This record gives sequence, structure tokens and C-alpha cells, in this order.
Amino acid sequence: GSTLTQQLARNIYLTREKKLSRKLQEVVLAIELERNFTKEQILELYLNQVYYGSGAYGVQTAAKIYFGKNVKDLDLAECALIAGLPQKPSGYSPYEDTDAAVRRRNTVLVRMARLHYITREQCREAQAESVHLVGLKPSGIQKYKAPWFVTYVIRELTDKYGADLIYRGGLRIYTTLNYGMQEAAENALRGAVSGAKRQNVSQGALICIEPSTGYIKAMVGGANPDFSKDQYNRVTQARRQPGSSFKAFVYTAAIDNGYDANYKLSNAKITYKGYGESGWTPRNYNGKYGGTYTIKQAVAQSINVCAVRMAEKVGIDQVIQYARALGVKSPLSRNLALALGCSGVTPMEMASAYGVFAADGVRAEPMCVVRITESDGDRDGSIIEENRPVTRQVLSPQTAEIMNDVFRGVVTSRGGTGQRAASVKNAHGKTGTTSDDRDAWFVGYTPELSCAVWVGNDDFRKKMNAVWGGNVCAPAWTEFMQKALRLYREEDHNNSPQLKEPGGSDSRERTRRESREKSTEPGGQRTVTICSESGLLSNSSCPNTYEATYDSGSEPNTRCNIHRNNGKAEEGRAEEETRVPPASGKSEYISATICTESGLIANDWCSETITKRFRADEAPKR
Repeated sequence: GSTLTQQLARNIYLTREKKLSRKLQEVVLAIELERNFTKEQILELYLNQVYYGSGAYGVQTAAKIYFGKNVKDLDLAECALIAGLPQKPSGYSPYEDTDAAVRRRNTVLVRMARLHYITREQCREAQAESVHLVGLKPSGIQKYKAPWFVTYVIRELTDKYGADLIYRGGLRIYTTLNYGMQEAAENALRGAVSGAKRQNVSQGALICIEPSTGYIKAMVGGANPDFSKDQYNRVTQARRQPGSSFKAFVYTAAIDNGYDANYKLSNAKITYKGYGESGWTPRNYNGKYGGTYTIKQAVAQSINVCAVRMAEKVGIDQVIQYARALGVKSPLSRNLALALGCSGVTPMEMASAYGVFAADGVRAEPMCVVRITESDGDRDGSIIEENRPVTRQVLSPQTAEIMNDVFRGVVTSRGGTGQRAASVKNAHGKTGTTSDDRDAWFVGYTPELSCAVWVGNDDFRKKMNAVWGGNVCAPAWTEFMQKALRLYREEDHNNSPQLKEPGGSDSRERTRRESREKSTEPGGQRTVTICSESGLLSNSSCPNTYEATYDSGSEPNTRCNIHRNNGKAEEGRAEEETRVPPASGKSEYISATICTESGLIANDWCSETITKRFRADEAPKR
């Protein structure tokens, strides 16, 4: 920590560089100040320099901003309130938290009484006094461009460096925002919410992230265009139930542990005991049951019963582990209802998690600031902070590619719930709608950008009417992405302040994008007819079939082994629900605990681990 005199020396004479040399200079200057000024003079200088929150530097400015008075006209209670602010200016500001400001004021008054600066009676009278603020003018807030993003950046940096450094000025902060995308995001979200007003929709949120870097490109925390009246950031602060969009973690856990996208799941109605007296019966949104669905079909058509059965097979702890690995940090309920999104998450968590699939299994931590420097006239001065993407491989590229194919089906297949996003090239994603009609989502991505859209109401008692992720959120996502992708391609990544290294994350992302685009060109894929039961190439005896598109060379190459001899199944065939995932026998699979950082077998020193299922010959070594 620093003494009051050291803080004064830093504020007056030094830069904000976090270096040992600067700290030594701070100590030397503090000694010089104490040699040349009395303690009273140093205190006066400090009080006229320090930050008091709400944009107030110096005690006179604080008196005006909070009470509309000159400092000499403040009473005891008002003086004590202001005196308590420098320790935590934003946290104790009465405009931010009146209760915290009053508690801090009362602490100062008690301290003054104990040191005999005031009497106990004066202390009690001042503590009983109400706080009467002059009112904070919102003109500064109203002038912000991209206000939710700007306030998010300010909050992040204030938590890291303190309000004094951030609000004093003299800094250049380079962010990840693309303002053209931001405008497109605001227009798309407000249009969607306005268009669904008659369906009882009043709020929404949208965030766009670059999967390869984690750079936040656009952030809209609410539908109200007047930020001064609504500063609640629903992108980062609102935990809302994601509905079926949470199924991404269920099926990722399954695919990463050896299940195939053509694995069949029953849609028969089922009741689980242990959920109240009558148990819990998962309900499909359309109320229909029966038949079997491949994983790809179940995701595309959003069949709830299949998702719950899949979660039961892989284990709910596995589902939670994968959600954590992909970036979900919100509390998650440890029960099967989690498969249908019963726990609240933020739009930022969902956009970041889906970005892992776009980046071939690499997770990039969301980032808003690239570089901070001292301002030296028209030039950058000393560098205070310089950031590069923080990435980690959390899924195998093979798992990510299979999930990409699954999410592509949501947009392109017959009956897919995300068909209204199909006009966006290489669109993938998943809709989400809660059973109580309070939340609707579309979380989608292309190789370049990942974007989450949520609509609903702040008041949980209000239900929406005929609103789903597919009919309100997907069109908003599409409108935004069509504009955002054009802007993305126009960005000069080599000359931007995003500091991407040659051969680093930017070039890797371009390689992935080019590879993905190439695979969708004619000749890059092959469409074949699949038996719905076996997941293999169909023959003339297969009663139920569907078409599936694969990258050339990855499609099944054997015919159905169930429907032959005039449609009779082979003797001794296991029930479909217990059938081992295609391509191997159960005896060839093993489970192993893996370190999420190294991707190797975990040991006692690994801080974060995950249990995964491998073919015996493909399991990692120690």
C-alpha cells in the first residue's frame, strides 16, 4: 500500500506505470514533500487532489456535486460523508449506494467522537441526519457512445486500478469495440423488441464476440435508447434461463465422450422420481412424444425429452463440467432439469461458450481493452497495460467439428428451429425458449463472430405471448450478423490496435475460416441417405430415413446392419436406447480424468480437471 503522502506524490508528479522504478520514485518524492511541507499543508493538497466519486476531484467539487454547497457551508454530517469517500469512491458514493455511504459516514463520526474531535451528542445528532443530495446531472452519461460497453470498460478498469486513475484523465484506452457493429446491434435489438411489443416483450440484450480472440465487438445491455434512464446491463448482469440453448453443453459432453451425432434417443414420455411427490416429467414444447431421434435431429428440432435422456446418460456432473470449461461461471443446479436450461446465465457467457465451437475447440476469454497508455499530447505515452488474447484448448477439434455440423442443422434442416437465420452464410446456432414464456434466445455463430440475443421482461411476473427464440431472436440475430460480417471483413486487422501477431490467433482464425468456407463449396461435402435407427447408409429395407451432409470422406461407408432380410432385425440386437455409440464397442472405450490446461492425464497439481471418454487407443498419456 501507499501512505497519504505517497499517493499525493504519485498523483502530482508521476505516471501510472506499474513498475518498481516508479514505486521507488514515489517513496523519494514523498520524503521530499514531508521535508518541505507541514502535515496540514500535505493534507490540504491531498484533499484538493483526491477523487471523491461521481466525477468529483477535490473536496470543493465534491461538496458541489453532492450537496450543491461550498465546502465551508457543509454541516458536520455532510463533512463526514465526504471525508469517508476517498477510501472507496465509487462504492461509497451516495449516488451509487446511499446505504453504504451512510454506514461509512457513521463510521467516520464514531471515529471522530472517540478521538474527541466531536462530542458523543454531536455524533448521535449527525448520525440521525438524513442525506439530502442535490442530484446528479446525467448529461455526461447521455453523451456516451456505446454506453453499456463504455460503462462496462470503466467498471472493469476501476476494479483493477481504482477510480482515481481512471477518472483523473490523461489516459488513452484502446478497446475491442467496432462502433459500426455496435450501431447495427442497437438497431437490430431495438427493432426486435419494438416489433414484439404487442406480444408483451419490453427488454432485450445482444452481445457479439470474436471467437478467435475473445474481443467484444458489440454490446447492447437493454432496449431503452435513453441510457440515463436505464443503466442496467443485461449482457453481464442479468442471469436468465437459457432454455434449449443450454443443450449445447449436454450434447458436447456426449460427443466428446464417444457418442456419435447419429446416436438414437427415445422421445417416449418418461417420469423421473425424486422431484416432488409425483416426480418430474420433461415436456416437449409442442406436447408431442414418441419415436426416436438422432442427436442431430433432436438438437435441430429441440426435442426436450431426448436432451434429458442424454444428460442422464452422460451424467449431470459431466454437463456442468463442460459448461464450466466452455466459460459458464453462473451457479448451476445439479439436477436433470439443467439440461433444459433451468439455471440462469448471462448473454456474455453464452456468446463466449458458443464461440468455442467456431474456434475449433479453443476458448478465448472475453476481452474489452487491448491497450492503455499515458496521453502525451497527440501521441501515446508510457504503456500502462497491454493485453493479448487469453486462449485455451477446451475441446478437441474433432468434437467442435461434429458440434458445428449439429448446430448447422438447426439452421438448415427441415423442422430446424433456427431456420430464420439461414440467410447468413455459414450460420450455426441454437434457439432457446423457456416453458414459462419468460425468456427467448438465439445464440449463433459463424467462423468469424459469435452472437447471443435475448428478449424478455425485467419483471418476471410478465409472460410473453407467442414469442420464441426462432421468431423474434433469430431474425434480430440475422439482421445484425449480415451487417456485422460485412464490417468485419472491412476491418484492417493488421493495422488495428488489436496487436495480433503474425502466425498468431488472427492468422489461425483466418485459416479456420477459410477451411470452413472451403468445406461448404460444391464438391467439398456429400449428402447421403441415412437409416434413422442404425445411423448407417440406408438400404431399400430401412423404414425411416433422412438425408445428412458430411465433409467428403467423413460420411458413413457401411450399409445398415439392422434392416436386412426383408427388414428383419438381426437376432440379439440390443435395445436402441442402450446401443453403444456407432464406430466402436463399449469395451474399446475408457474414461480418464484430464487436465483442462495441458489436455493430458491429470495429476495432483492440476487446478481444473474434466472426466472424458476415449477410445482406448486414442486416450492421452501422462
